[in-house]
Amino acid sequence: MPEKPNARHFVFQTPFGKGAFIFQESPFRILEVLLPRASMEKLRAALKRGNWGKPGIHPQAERLSEFISGYFNGKVEPKLWPPWEWLDLNGLTALQRSVLYATAAIPYGSVRTYGQVAAAIDRPQACRFVGTTLAKNPYPILIPCHRVIRSDGSFGQFGGGTDLKKSLIEREAALVSSKGRLQPYD
Repeated sequence: MPEKPNARHFVFQTPFGKGAFIFQESPFRILEVLLPRASMEKLRAALKRGNWGKPGIHPQAERLSEFISGYFNGKVEPKLWPPWEWLDLNGLTALQRSVLYATAAIPYGSVRTYGQVAAAIDRPQACRFVGTTLAKNPYPILIPCHRVIRSDGSFGQFGGGTDLKKSLIEREAALVSSKGRLQPYD
């Protein structure tokens, strides 16, 4: 697979391991977020599979890195995230985009079921479609697909694994319930 033109990647550290995001420099666009991996070798393998270019930095990439680091360190995300103008949604249908918009609207520390997201996009029978769309979410954390669970309360699938999904949900809930520990994002 040839490298994507103008693509760069940026690696970030989290309490769950190293993750990365892939971006295009000009105009700046986030192409994908890779969830934390247990080892740098696994992250490198994921980066090589996608041929995501060389390491790079950009002013918006630095802002994104600060946001992601803040998220993993318990800071409340700002209302303007995700920065929609930075996300490349061109390959998605209008219905898929509506699933991502509805998912992005789920508040920090809250969860919704696949059925609730389907109802939010006026397609109450489209639970499987919601699940399929979120399984392909190129922007986990920015579009918090980990906040969507099954109607029976089980966690369901997640690109970073069920354990990571459970940890993210529990961590957000704990931070929200201990209001004194929440820090606003600067």
